[in-house]
Amino acid sequence: MKDRDFLLIVISVTLILIFSNFTLFIKSLASSKFANPQLKQAAEHLKIESYRKNEQAFWSKIKEVNIDEINITSENVAVEKPLEDKPKQVPDNKPKQEIKKPNKQPTTSKSKAEKPYSRFLVVGDSIVLDIGVQLQSTLQKSYKITQIKIDYKISTGLNRIDYYDWYARTTQLIKAYKPDVLVVMFGGNDDQDITDFQGKYRRILTTEWKQAYRERVEKYAKLVSSPPVRKVYWIGQPISSKPRYSKFFLIFNEIYRDVSKNYPKIEYISSWEKFSVGGKFAPILADKAGKRGYVKANDGVHLTPHGAKILSNLVIEKMLQDKILKKLESKPALPKVKPTTEKVK
Repeated sequence: MKDRDFLLIVISVTLILIFSNFTLFIKSLASSKFANPQLKQAAEHLKIESYRKNEQAFWSKIKEVNIDEINITSENVAVEKPLEDKPKQVPDNKPKQEIKKPNKQPTTSKSKAEKPYSRFLVVGDSIVLDIGVQLQSTLQKSYKITQIKIDYKISTGLNRIDYYDWYARTTQLIKAYKPDVLVVMFGGNDDQDITDFQGKYRRILTTEWKQAYRERVEKYAKLVSSPPVRKVYWIGQPISSKPRYSKFFLIFNEIYRDVSKNYPKIEYISSWEKFSVGGKFAPILADKAGKRGYVKANDGVHLTPHGAKILSNLVIEKMLQDKILKKLESKPALPKVKPTTEKVK
């Protein structure tokens, strides 16, 4: 009997403690290893609800502040001085002398400085990759130009647009990248039959074939001459060690040169003479620093890194002539001061 009464008392006290602080009980139980996911979720909900109530009470106290009951001292508030009665002015009957202002000559504002050429885009087939890498290195190191993008695709050109559409790709690049300067080089893969814009098949080296390729170049030149492009450098193909390629490259270069004349933004860069000596292909040439090396790979088309460097320097020289690039001012070297030694007496 006594045990039962004691058990009832213990249960009653436990229930009273639980209901007096139910939130604490749930949190304690949820932190135990016996708690299930539902119990843990309930404890987390109680925790969030507690934060919400405290935050609401905080903002309620702020809203209950009565601004009128706050004592404002004159040290914190600037008091406006009362307006003084100003004496009325007696009208002056004397005729006023009209003051003539000197006529100012209209000033002519100086023409705004031309926006610098800061964004460069290099596009073409696989030949342009090595040239683009060399250009990128020179522009970054010597001219502090960091926005240079190279976009190339192997085995492509302006002939087989059914295989790779350079019109669509270039339009996409110009729209996304917004280049100031565009460097273009094609022709390495265009020595094959062509289907003209009317869908007619044209055999290589025929008059119709040449006209169809000219139309390809004309369309591309018109595309790249539109804003935001401000300057285009169209690089012609260098002479090749293979007579077949040289035969095609001469035709392509003539078309590139002629079409470029019709578009003020486009400047054709001839590389033929740079890679030839006495009208014949020169396999070994020296760069600007006097270092000699092979300029083309065994296929007679692709450039070696040494050859790409020579060609990229040719492009840089044209950019300097056109004031697309500006030489950085070199800081004058400080005179060397010889240390003076004093004898200790």
